[in-house]
Amino acid sequence: MNTDAIEGSVNDSYRFNPWRAPGYAPVVDACGQAGGKYKQTPVGGDSAFTTTEFATMGDLGSHVLPKGKSGATWTAGSQVAVSWGMRYNHGGGYQYRLCNANETLSEACFQKTPLDFVRDKQTLVWNNGTRWPIPGLFVDEGTWPKGSTWARNPIPRVNDDNKGLADFDGCPGPTGKSGPRCTQFPAPCPQDNGRLPWSTDGSGQGECSGDWTLGVIEDTVIIPQNLKAGEYVLSWRWDCEETTQIWQNCADVEIVADDVMV
Repeated sequence: MNTDAIEGSVNDSYRFNPWRAPGYAPVVDACGQAGGKYKQTPVGGDSAFTTTEFATMGDLGSHVLPKGKSGATWTAGSQVAVSWGMRYNHGGGYQYRLCNANETLSEACFQKTPLDFVRDKQTLVWNNGTRWPIPGLFVDEGTWPKGSTWARNPIPRVNDDNKGLADFDGCPGPTGKSGPRCTQFPAPCPQDNGRLPWSTDGSGQGECSGDWTLGVIEDTVIIPQNLKAGEYVLSWRWDCEETTQIWQNCADVEIVADDVMV
């Protein structure tokens, strides 16, 4: 975000947000919090959550989510495909991590086993099944755990009111006519020519830009060769840049030794 703003200037408005130091910001819970805050919390943005049999607003994921068989069985030393999708694009980047299911599900546990990415296999997968490989951007300096790898969110934010835009004069403002020059960096698919004629919210989306709901971002991660077989929890953590938010999700997986046939 704001890639052309002078570092530390008044226009460098996101410099204190989580993506500027991936992995360092503390979290409420390693598996997320339902609705992003407690019901009685007066700050934290416009949070909405519908109570279900599984959780109420404010519940901590590591406390209330029951263990469940996901059907995912991964082999130590193998490469596996993982993916995520967004509703609102806040820039930043993300990481996948593992914690043994018999341990306390904490950031400290997940941070012991961050997963490396296969850097030439990042792919956009549209909801209709179309796939488009893209050159991912990965960060492993200034990260936590030290030396761990994070992937930048490859979908550029459509934003026409930031003074740090590379092409501010070519981005006319929120008129509904904003073109590809209003993205924070070039869209990664060739068919993106700016906003689609319909919009999900005020900033809208293109074929692979903005508040992208047309598909998911697929990565391939490497399961450590020396990982002990057993039940694990996979954590996905997204450190945002446009906001002070951290989004988290957890899923159950089983790891088997590389000499076990699956």
